[in-house]
Amino acid sequence: MSSLGHFVKVSAKKVKPKNKIKKKTKLVGVLIRLKKESLKVDGSFVKFKDNNVVLVKKRWSPKGKELRGPICWTIRRRKFRNSFSGII
Repeated sequence: MSSLGHFVKVSAKKVKPKNKIKKKTKLVGVLIRLKKESLKVDGSFVKFKDNNVVLVKKRWSPKGKELRGPICWTIRRRKFRNSFSGII
């Protein structure tokens, strides 16, 4: 079982037309949002509506340029967040 900030291997099941990533491509990603509750230090829980992954390259830099939507605080503290040019 994985938690926020862990690296996972994923496969592309649905892709948009004219996308650089082809269907059935195996990639590596970082979990940034989970449906499962995660316990914070103060005793409260953090839970999101869906599971989201950011795809990364070989040097652990992200393939995308922007993050959209809420991000858990544990991801914000890590250096991984600083590699994005813009966070919306």
